[in-house]
Amino acid sequence: MVNRRINPDIKECALRLWELGWDRGAICSTLLVSQSSLYRWAALFEEFGSVNPPPPPIKGRPRIIGLAALTAIKEIYTRHADTYLLELQWWLAIHHDIHISISALQETLERTGLTRKLLHKIAVERDNEGRRDYFYTIQNDFSGTGREFVTVDESSKNEHDVARRYGRAPIGMPADFEDVFIRGIRYTLVAAMSMDGYIAQRVVEGSLDSYDFSDFIVEDVVSFPCLGHSYYPYLSGP
Repeated sequence: MVNRRINPDIKECALRLWELGWDRGAICSTLLVSQSSLYRWAALFEEFGSVNPPPPPIKGRPRIIGLAALTAIKEIYTRHADTYLLELQWWLAIHHDIHISISALQETLERTGLTRKLLHKIAVERDNEGRRDYFYTIQNDFSGTGREFVTVDESSKNEHDVARRYGRAPIGMPADFEDVFIRGIRYTLVAAMSMDGYIAQRVVEGSLDSYDFSDFIVEDVVSFPCLGHSYYPYLSGP
């Protein structure tokens, strides 16, 4: 018979039926239990007064951080996701009288589901009302096809930016490769793109300041032959 969890009420019922004179085979076929289980329950009841075995005397170490402290920790990381483990360790010692090592605290957080992640930074200066007005304007005052907009952005590269950061090597061996340590010449690319593709681009040596960016908008983007008054540049550059 397949091992399964049997309710204690069924175990007690089987013992009562056996005490009343029922045949062991009839009890086992009716309750779908084995005779060995019936003998084991009778022995447990005779020795401990219960059909269930007593809890094992050897137990593992109790949890250092209880449920109340874990709930408080989750609230802390909900409000302050950038809290250091050292700060959390100090907070637990002061407010909950819990003394725990950094390694044990890290393991506890991992088991709880509080994993280490890349922070998503939100600007303190963000104007939520302005964002709502902007999204409302985009959703209601335009066609919804995106053909009224031109997106402008810039990116810069040097010799360090094109180098690979990860590689492969045998276990225990470093992944060595030769590459330049000098940044070299910095190039900045600025481009404007519509639904039809790129309409203007410019590459400059060094950084692109506000004057060069404004000149690019006026000379290369606004003066583009296909752009009329129905286009609204969306500036995501400096």
